[in-house]
Amino acid sequence: MSGITTLGQFIIEKQADFPYAKGELSRLLRDIGIAAKIVNREVNKAGLVDILGDAGQVNVQGEGQKKLDVYADEQFIKALQSGENAV
Repeated sequence: MSGITTLGQFIIEKQADFPYAKGELSRLLRDIGIAAKIVNREVNKAGLVDILGDAGQVNVQGEGQKKLDVYADEQFIKALQSGENAV
């Protein structure tokens, strides 16, 4: 698979361009990438699990929330809270 750069490879290569960087942005991007992979896995099997349709909640814009949106939001929150950048 030549010509394809993974997120991890890109982060490592670009961080080397900034020797004074502490790696905080790299860790944040890694955490976001992990959450995205988890959500992607659920999207791929969305028809097999009960993750499609309305969640029965309304967002701040007054729109009905979808189960997949709520799930994705929860996964990103978990990933960012458990990451090394968590406060």
